[in-house]
Amino acid sequence: MAFIACDEVSTDKRLTYIEPPEAARAILIEDFTGQYCVNCPRATEEIERLIEQYGDTVVIAVAIHSGPFSKDKTAGTSPLYTEVGDQYFSNWKLSAQPVGLVDRLFGMPLNYTDWGGAVNYELTDSINSKAVVSIIVNTAYDFDTELGYADVQTIGMDSKPVSGKLQVWLVEDSIDSFQLMPNGSREEHYNHMHVFRASINDPWGDDLTVSHGEVVSKKYEFALDPAWVFENCSLVVFLYDEDGVKQVTKKKLMDY
Repeated sequence: MAFIACDEVSTDKRLTYIEPPEAARAILIEDFTGQYCVNCPRATEEIERLIEQYGDTVVIAVAIHSGPFSKDKTAGTSPLYTEVGDQYFSNWKLSAQPVGLVDRLFGMPLNYTDWGGAVNYELTDSINSKAVVSIIVNTAYDFDTELGYADVQTIGMDSKPVSGKLQVWLVEDSIDSFQLMPNGSREEHYNHMHVFRASINDPWGDDLTVSHGEVVSKKYEFALDPAWVFENCSLVVFLYDEDGVKQVTKKKLMDY
């Protein structure tokens, strides 16, 4: 379980105002998946295709193992299942997998075959293609206490104040575990990427409002489960409101 501590610092008093640089827009894909879902690897392939097309700083995916295909009648929940992920699954009233959200467009899930069109829309639409905030994440890890630390700075880019919820998720890449495949086989050593492990703040995020040129900093402290590989862990941080995700970024806990 992860733990949290928050602190807000406003830096609106400056001797000289400097216009914040324009931030590149990034897109969040929330992939609701499961190890017992035979078609879910097809959604994973679509994510890989989109990342190859646009780059891993533009398309940021989180695989949320949840729902009926993350459970088995005899074996119980799969190794990658989380209760928080199941809360998200229920919140969106999902009934099938694979399915996902692209920037939470239209407030509804999309079939994986529609993700490419939604990503293109977000990047080319005259309104949505402009980042209203920039998110900068700095991380540190104390090997003595085995605690991680994050400083998340949100910078206002829009002419008007931007309000929403700041969400901080911990994800892990390169997890070796089983997966049922489209041909009906069971792959014992499937490479699971961008797997949701925990929300290190409230599962629904922290309230945040930032004005043009303002920097709002929130600091977090968290612990990692001993089973997680530290070197493969990252934070996915995004700001969202009722209209969708405004901006997202991904930062490894340790950069080499």
